[in-house]
Amino acid sequence: MCGLAGLLAPPGVLTAAAAERFRLALDPALAHRGPDGAGCWQSEQAVLVHRRLAILDLSEAGQQPMRSRCGRWLLVFNGEIYNHRELRADLEARGERFRGSGDSEVLLAWLVRHGSAGLSRLRGMFAFCLYDSQGRSALLARDPHGIKPLYFWQGPHGELAFASELRALLAWGAIPRRLDTASLAAFLATGSVPEPTTLVQQVSRLRAGHLLEWQQGELQERPWGPLPESQPLEPDPGLDAGASARLARQALEESLQAHLVSDVPVGLFLSGGLDSGALLALAPPGLRTFTIGFRGDVGDHDESAAAAAIAAHHGAEHTPLPLDVEQARAWLPDFLDSLDQPSNDGFNTWCVSRLVTAHGLKVALSGLGGDELFGGYPSFATVPRLLRWRRRCGPLGPWLGRRLVALPRGQRARSQRLAAWLQHQPSLNAAYRCFRGHFAPAEIAALLQRWGLADGQALAAAQADGLEPPAGLEPREAVAWLEGRHYLRQQLLPDSDVLAMAAGLELRLPLVDAHLQRRLAVIPARWRLAGGKALLRQAVPELPEWYLRRPKQGFRFPFQQWLDDPDQPLELRLPPTPAGLDLGPWYRRWSLMVLQHWLRRQIGIDLGG
Repeated sequence: MCGLAGLLAPPGVLTAAAAERFRLALDPALAHRGPDGAGCWQSEQAVLVHRRLAILDLSEAGQQPMRSRCGRWLLVFNGEIYNHRELRADLEARGERFRGSGDSEVLLAWLVRHGSAGLSRLRGMFAFCLYDSQGRSALLARDPHGIKPLYFWQGPHGELAFASELRALLAWGAIPRRLDTASLAAFLATGSVPEPTTLVQQVSRLRAGHLLEWQQGELQERPWGPLPESQPLEPDPGLDAGASARLARQALEESLQAHLVSDVPVGLFLSGGLDSGALLALAPPGLRTFTIGFRGDVGDHDESAAAAAIAAHHGAEHTPLPLDVEQARAWLPDFLDSLDQPSNDGFNTWCVSRLVTAHGLKVALSGLGGDELFGGYPSFATVPRLLRWRRRCGPLGPWLGRRLVALPRGQRARSQRLAAWLQHQPSLNAAYRCFRGHFAPAEIAALLQRWGLADGQALAAAQADGLEPPAGLEPREAVAWLEGRHYLRQQLLPDSDVLAMAAGLELRLPLVDAHLQRRLAVIPARWRLAGGKALLRQAVPELPEWYLRRPKQGFRFPFQQWLDDPDQPLELRLPPTPAGLDLGPWYRRWSLMVLQHWLRRQIGIDLGG
């Protein structure tokens, strides 16, 4: 796990002074991602920057940028290749020899031999650049789910700048800090900025499962294989509930074993929920666990007691962090400065990552992805029900939507989303947006008008429907497709990477794994996505009954209570909003406050207030 950056240019474009300015800006901007080492390589046409967090092969043999034995190829790499030993054996059988024991050296040799055709054999999370110093070309790629980020900008002379974080690219100073209003509208709709766009014009995030090929200023982007959600589902009708549970158990054990490969100790984010509890039950003894608790009366948000109890049940060394509003207020400025793009989530990950690294660990596992994989969200029941209701409304839907807005409670957040949904043609994606959405299109238009940022492109983005799931999927499978493509990929994964790395922590996700997903795809949806994550419960019988009976929670924070405090303890500025906009739900205020801070800090725009 590391931070990487690079600047590639056609002949005669990159000067030595420009390359040095890039290095001097990017190296410190990425230092938090790699406190264990720094490296740089540059030529007349390229500069490659790397910051190292040493996890595999702690020796000097793991330093980057890494150069091939022939000297032609250079690699900067962020992530982990969990099957590197298997790939090493394959390469050694073909005559390859290695100096160290890490995955970076294996990845370099593998890519030199196979190029982009070899990407399908990689199991792991990765973003990298392989530079050909002789051919003056480069291959950049991201893992299938997009766990590891990669941002890029193409300049007017064909130069390509890229980095692990958007903030790092902006620190360079050569990219104009102009707001992308269409991406802003998308953020207001969902609480996150969807790939491939960013809030900065002309800066893109390489799509998950895609590659970039750069050759002397020419740039091409394409998928390097089928994306996880587009994998063909070929369920085995012969699998009953018992056989499905046994298959799931084997696949989970294998994925967890792969994600535990490390030359340093590994911890676990233990939320008190089923996903992280299952990882703990399947893990070998001795895993250290960490959770967040809350001081004071915070209702059902505090799950630290359940986390401590399940940790004790499995003999884990457990460390809680009791958090109160005063501590949250003290940490808030550092958290906000760690956001690569605004998000309505992530403070939980930032806090627990800080706890883990404070106790000397560099790697932790998380149960993120289990709800998408096993049908754990309320959306799996609610979204298909919303679609059925909309179909029953038929052509009366738009009329009902207008009537709803006209009612005394029509300005409420939920009413606005329902009204917008009723005015759409019946579709699963529209129902999903109604369920997951933050601001309705009319509210987004009013916000943009209030801030003087409305334009045709932004308003069109506010109305955009998004992609429908592939035809032929069962309703719960279609919701899994939407949750994986949108909520997981656009919000949870970007937040988890940048906020864990803000503390210098590598976060591994055994339940977000393309190989695991392919193995589970043969299980019929009636078992794989059964309510209450029944398949996961059956696959991990080591979890005690008292734990399984607990209601679903996860790492939740009492933001509603904190933001409703009359003393405004979190001290965030709310930008000006149009009259009548419902700001009662905490997530609406939080997302606007975070947005205001980010725009002011990163682009120099103040919305007012």
